[in-house]
Amino acid sequence: MPGIKPPKYATIKSIALGFPGAQEIVFHGWPWFNVGKKTFALYSEKDKSWIFKLPHHQQMMLFDARPETFRPMTAGRMIWSFIRVENLDRAEMRDLLEAAWRMVVPKKLQRGYPSSPEVPFPSNKL
Repeated sequence: MPGIKPPKYATIKSIALGFPGAQEIVFHGWPWFNVGKKTFALYSEKDKSWIFKLPHHQQMMLFDARPETFRPMTAGRMIWSFIRVENLDRAEMRDLLEAAWRMVVPKKLQRGYPSSPEVPFPSNKL
């Protein structure tokens, strides 16, 4: 990876790699977190932002409730979420990364992993 680290890289890495089957790969010099070949979180140097794969209903709520932190990233028919992680605390990041991980992980890996309490979206920080 380049000498410059993405925002909150160490925190995101520590949380993401705690999920079963998760691994970090470096793509074009930047971190991507995958389960197998499926990506659930990545850093985009071009956009200077983290991108998470979140459930559609959760994304729509976040885009409306916190546009300063969450905005849509469209790739073909898919919508991912650009996230300004500087606006999140560790608990919010963990919840979002778990939701992203659950979008790509096989059901058999999910079965053995306890679900955190369902939170529709992180609380608004004022």
